[in-house]
Amino acid sequence: MKKISLFFITLICAQTLFAHPHAFIDMKTKVLVEKQQLVGFSMQWILDEPSSAAVLYDVKQAKGDKKALQKLIDEVIGNVVNEHYFSYLFDKQGNKVKYSAKPQNYGMKSSGAQVLYYFDFMLSKPQLLQDNEFTLSTYDPTYYVSMYYDQPFHSAVDFSQLPENCHGEVLEPDVNEKLKAYASSLDQSQRNEDDTLGAQFAQKVRLICRTFFVLFYFLLCTLSHFCICSISAC
Repeated sequence: MKKISLFFITLICAQTLFAHPHAFIDMKTKVLVEKQQLVGFSMQWILDEPSSAAVLYDVKQAKGDKKALQKLIDEVIGNVVNEHYFSYLFDKQGNKVKYSAKPQNYGMKSSGAQVLYYFDFMLSKPQLLQDNEFTLSTYDPTYYVSMYYDQPFHSAVDFSQLPENCHGEVLEPDVNEKLKAYASSLDQSQRNEDDTLGAQFAQKVRLICRTFFVLFYFLLCTLSHFCICSISAC
């Protein structure tokens, strides 16, 4: 059975709730694209106030020591990296895409009573977008911590770097009442044995890219009063 990430232990210990999830992370993600290729994602994780309080306590104990503070940040991001950023990316054929083990532009900042961690994680190899699809899910497999995109989704996920032949969307999970009741029945001492609970509650970021030829033909057909073609988009 998989152990709970050290990153989440602090969050869980700060909570007094008796049902899954025990803590909450509000996520924001930006899709990173270079030369028509998907190269990575830029993420922000905003912790809930009880979880943030535990982190801010540790920050206060650092007493302004920049090295001590950086060590705290490095430890947290290191734990996130060890869990593959809690993110699972698949291409059109269902192949799992690997990431670089070296995050970029990472750090931590606070706003009021909440803490925000930010980092960029890059793919081990850039992925061609044309005529491809990608699905990204970010979640805690145990569902001890709920990681979610808040609505409106266009504010939570930035697709602005996608080329014109691509579009992105956020898909909500289809969770039945029985599964919700099961999650609510679990306390901090109980876990889902196969660690699939988090996946069933996870939202999905989906990127869909057509070939430029199909996109051109679609636009041509849309502008015409009649269209004779064998392409389904017409």
